Amino acid sequence: MVWIICSLGTAIIITFVNIIDSHVLSKKMPGLSSYLLPLGLTQLVIAAVFLVIFPFPANPGLVHVLVAFASAMGNALSLVIALKCLQKGEVSRVIAVTSSYPIFVALLSVPLLGEFLNIWEWLAVFMTVVGTVLVSLHHEGGRGKARLQKSFVLLLVAAVLTAVSNIGFKYALGTISFWNMVSINCFAVAVVVLCFSFRRATFTELKNLPQRTQKLGWIIGNQCIAVAGITVGFIATANGPIALVSTIMNIRPVFIFIFSLILSRFYPGFLNERLDKRTILMKVAGIAMITAGVAIIGLSGT
Repeated sequence: MVWIICSLGTAIIITFVNIIDSHVLSKKMPGLSSYLLPLGLTQLVIAAVFLVIFPFPANPGLVHVLVAFASAMGNALSLVIALKCLQKGEVSRVIAVTSSYPIFVALLSVPLLGEFLNIWEWLAVFMTVVGTVLVSLHHEGGRGKARLQKSFVLLLVAAVLTAVSNIGFKYALGTISFWNMVSINCFAVAVVVLCFSFRRATFTELKNLPQRTQKLGWIIGNQCIAVAGITVGFIATANGPIALVSTIMNIRPVFIFIFSLILSRFYPGFLNERLDKRTILMKVAGIAMITAGVAIIGLSGT
């Protein structure tokens, strides 16, 4: 049961992080690079702090460390893709597509990790993925035709990267503690995002940024929350079957939809979300399938 609780906890925490990402990127920052630079520097500092507090064991296993780092690099690249799409896209649709990664995790974990899923668990994975596609669909104006968002393929690539990374994390956690995994992940995120953003033009953007201290505070605080969510996620990954852990974490679109409705009611304009009647119905149908899938996993895991 610990891995189920931790998986749900990760979904809730990272949902909050995704909403803040979307708000800051679309409303407060001039571009992606100026968002990534403080994000990367924050992750670098956190990696150093975790490494000092939780040093690596004497012999962690070179292969496991390399797999962990490669997985973290893939996960970081997936993060950059998602953040790029969050600049202009709706957070509920972007996260819905990236959250389809459990189907890839399930397909890979069986041959690579020897995990076994029964028929009900396969059904749960299928339902959650179909639900994410439904949430991602939107109607073209005036014609009433539902189509996928333009960034769907790119986000699907991000989902595949996340799936492969999760498989690698599960393997590496066989000998590496989840605390060490957090250090590796933070360092990899820092390396990847700084490669995209460590430029003179980015520093100039940040120097001339209005209300710079406040906006940087949003980013730094959000990254600290993200690391907390990732830590809980690694605890879940270390203790549960990765295919089912990933599927439960996939409940994020449910929380994002709920939070989007609340924010649209009390803080209009906080997010770039279209919530007309047809869109809400489509999202509710998708979320119902996601919730049912997670409920099946919860029952099968007890």
